[in-house]
Amino acid sequence: MNRALSLGMTAIGVGLLAGCGAASNGGSPTAAPTGASTPTATAVPTPTAAPTQSQTAAPTALDPCQMVTVSEASSLTGVSYGAGTEGTTSGGGKTCVYGADTLNVFTVLVAVASDAATAQADWAAEEAQVKSALDEAAKGYTFTFKVDDVSNISGADRAAVGTGSGNIAGQTLGVAGVYLLKGPDFVSYSDLVLGHAAPSTSALEGEANTVVGRMT
Repeated sequence: MNRALSLGMTAIGVGLLAGCGAASNGGSPTAAPTGASTPTATAVPTPTAAPTQSQTAAPTALDPCQMVTVSEASSLTGVSYGAGTEGTTSGGGKTCVYGADTLNVFTVLVAVASDAATAQADWAAEEAQVKSALDEAAKGYTFTFKVDDVSNISGADRAAVGTGSGNIAGQTLGVAGVYLLKGPDFVSYSDLVLGHAAPSTSALEGEANTVVGRMT
């Protein structure tokens, strides 16, 4: 899908692992608060998309901050987020990041292929490239990540769930995300958490039914 899957999934692993130098070099981040306030520590960097190829996605009218709203992201993570920070990827996708530079970063990415057939054809190839990129990024860290296709998301042409866990400088790292394809449109949303577990995949998959309904 013109690198959409690479952009979305690799953002989870590569952007996080490459940016955890502060923790791995002796920093001592604190655990995320359990109350409603937004974490203020900066141990988990904002994920950045890292495309593995030069192809780009087509322009998209989808708004990532409307695919998963601030209230929905807050409900999934148990953190009271402020407005999301919007951005674009080098491949033409759009991102919305809630809790940027905190201990609990929730990222939404949208992209669109030139057509539905191209998106379908590229899905498996992109999954393989993402897994390879994540394996490379995880070298030197105690971190595992896997992506599995699922068939229980109503309305999606393709769907996958990614989960990961690890340890960085003695801190537990949790990662979970969902990746959706409907026609030419791709949406991913994921949570990166330092100090406690990421949301359950069942909770993230439950949100997928709402997200698919918002895709064109």
